[in-house]
Amino acid sequence: MQRRGQDPITPHSDRLCEYMNGHPAIVLSYARYFGEYKEATSAKMLELDQDGFLLTCQEHGQEHEVRVAFTHSLHAVSQVKDMLMSLAKEAELALRGNDPSQQGDMPDSHFYWPDIDPFTAMVMLLAVTMLYLDFFPNTTNPSLQWILKTVGAYKIHLIVQIFTVIHIGEALVSLYLTLVVGSGFFTFVDALKWSVMTFIFGYPSLFKLIPLARRQSQIDNKKD
Repeated sequence: MQRRGQDPITPHSDRLCEYMNGHPAIVLSYARYFGEYKEATSAKMLELDQDGFLLTCQEHGQEHEVRVAFTHSLHAVSQVKDMLMSLAKEAELALRGNDPSQQGDMPDSHFYWPDIDPFTAMVMLLAVTMLYLDFFPNTTNPSLQWILKTVGAYKIHLIVQIFTVIHIGEALVSLYLTLVVGSGFFTFVDALKWSVMTFIFGYPSLFKLIPLARRQSQIDNKKD
């Protein structure tokens, strides 16, 4: 298929297709909806450019090609994720209805709410309590007064500083993971969201991000 000159997406086609083929349910939904192969059992994305992508699908033992056009031409690889997510949502809404519980997974560079286990919840509650006591040491709440008296104002202030430094460090790590390790499918807005949420939640958010960035890095290494 002939490509126009200076297409900004084509050089990244192999990497992006490999990434999307790691989400077979989404690629299959493209084939079933946009290609109208309702009974297709598998699909694979072959190539991607600034105007759309080409995939093949299997239906009743036969292979079919499907060309899916974007709603507008893309001008940067950072725009691919949003376009693919939009098309995936459109396909799934049409195929499965408006019930959110029936929707499949979207491409996974967007932020996920971290899983909070009981231990983590207790640690976060402790951190919030220390932060509150550090800013409002004259609280009249008996329980908080007891904590302040037992632990001591200096230790509470030290704990707050330690928590703050740790969370700043985790937020910086999340920026590195999104902008450097997992570059190509994380937009700058994605990076900011992950950074802010990692600063708030700490390691539960960071541990969600690490495998996503690592997978993108492995795809890049295979290409090299």
